[in-house]
Amino acid sequence: MISFLPAPRVSAKVDARRLFVETFRRQVALLESGKARIRIPETRHLFERHPDMAYHFKPELFIQLSGETLFSFPDQSFVLGPGEICVMPKGVPHGEKVRPVGNKPFENVVVCFYNETIAMHVAHEAPPGHPIVDDIHFFTTDLYGELVEYLNRASELRFHDRAACATAIKGLLLAELSLLLALAEEQDGSRYTESEKIFRCQWLVRNNLQDAELGVESLAAELRCSPSHLSKLFHRETGERIVGYITRIRLANAIDAVRHTPLSVKEIAVACGFNDPNYFARVFRKATGRSPVQYRAEMHHLVSKIEREAKVVYYDREEHDFGLRPEVMAKAKVKLSS
Repeated sequence: MISFLPAPRVSAKVDARRLFVETFRRQVALLESGKARIRIPETRHLFERHPDMAYHFKPELFIQLSGETLFSFPDQSFVLGPGEICVMPKGVPHGEKVRPVGNKPFENVVVCFYNETIAMHVAHEAPPGHPIVDDIHFFTTDLYGELVEYLNRASELRFHDRAACATAIKGLLLAELSLLLALAEEQDGSRYTESEKIFRCQWLVRNNLQDAELGVESLAAELRCSPSHLSKLFHRETGERIVGYITRIRLANAIDAVRHTPLSVKEIAVACGFNDPNYFARVFRKATGRSPVQYRAEMHHLVSKIEREAKVVYYDREEHDFGLRPEVMAKAKVKLSS
């Protein structure tokens, strides 16, 4: 579980909101000048469980301010240094160790996406070598989906053709950081219909979905309040019970994984915190009217049906494969697959 310090350790000279603004502005300038340093791990071992590692159902953005973060993966690793950006793709298992460099302590800014809400936090080192959240702020925007998708696309393009996709990745991150900058500058983080404790509760749920023991008592312990108080507060603010919320979010991620990943039903169930695959299948069927296997088959059939349709429909004709002659399209397919 993520834990919070009793009081923020953010420098007294600059509050977290100002730190976000300065960090995003600096990275936008680096991207525009072509000097930004971007690290994106390869998207392998998706949604697998590995010791001392975790994964998320949405991408994350790390910006190293000082010190270093040592990211480890099942079959790769790298060190994120000061001024560098890391886009962490969804589903990639990763571990984090942190350390100071010289007389500069570890500090970074992390952007996460949960429950249609953007969470930005500052982290410092909690000895020995672990990052800890010091100050977290929540933002809402109609562009939530776009901000998630920009990072998803950057992750996908990173290993297609590095040279050809470099400009596209730069453009995606420019859009991402420019929008985050505007969000940090303009939105008052205190204007929410829910208390900050509820946002933190929702954030903790989404950050620990794979934990089968996740529940009211563990969340209350993290938030330093009684289970009964948290249950009443959550229901009053959201109109939903915590247990129902956990199940709903687990199910939403499971449906997404069934639709978009090749993982087995059992693997998806465990990854989403359902220890009993049979119970998972019953919950899934109740929500969708289909078993996970049937749902996946129907989605694949729908996608293949759409792809067989004409790409362009004119008044007097249809064109497939973007209107290219068959011999030209055949060459293009060979080039794309090579």
